[in-house]
Amino acid sequence: MKFPEHLTLSFLLAQFGVQQHYGLAGTALVVIAGNLPDLDTVTILGGPKVYRKYHRIVGHGLPVTLAGPPLLAQFSSGVLALPFVPLWIWLQVALLVHLATDVCFYRWPVQLLWPLSSRGWGLGLVRWNDLVPTLLLCTGTALVLLRPHFASAFAAASLGGSVLYLSWRAWWPWPYWGWSAWVTGSWAQDAAPIWRWLTGDFVRRS
Repeated sequence: MKFPEHLTLSFLLAQFGVQQHYGLAGTALVVIAGNLPDLDTVTILGGPKVYRKYHRIVGHGLPVTLAGPPLLAQFSSGVLALPFVPLWIWLQVALLVHLATDVCFYRWPVQLLWPLSSRGWGLGLVRWNDLVPTLLLCTGTALVLLRPHFASAFAAASLGGSVLYLSWRAWWPWPYWGWSAWVTGSWAQDAAPIWRWLTGDFVRRS
């Protein structure tokens, strides 16, 4: 997943209890936790080669996975007076969902056990510029913001649709022609950079 998708995914996860019990502060913490692995995105400052070498490694490994959520929960407990244990669980789930989607989506390997192991996983179920997950998650987020009383239902529909789409992609090969090929990634081949940037595509991947 790219940043806009991780952002909306984490926001939707917070609609299953965090927003209702802990308000905007709790939701913000879930969104932060759901994007903690992408701290290694700062490697883009070293150029595309450095980014490709270290992204999906440093922030996606064991140190951030194990230490990030409890540190955030401790902050929320000490500063925001939110309960430590239940929020820690939600923050850990948000981070693990980030890692799971990164593994499922692209062929770019994720080194989950770094620094103990350099083995990476990447199932490649979705093309780099596939718009379907982006549209599902962004639409769900927009509906939650417009109709907060139905937040859980909209979040469930959006996330459920994303899971179903991933399952479909696991069984059916990518289309290579027609509108279905366009919406699942080929649109980006001749698109101006600004359109790719809007979807979080700053470094082209296969």
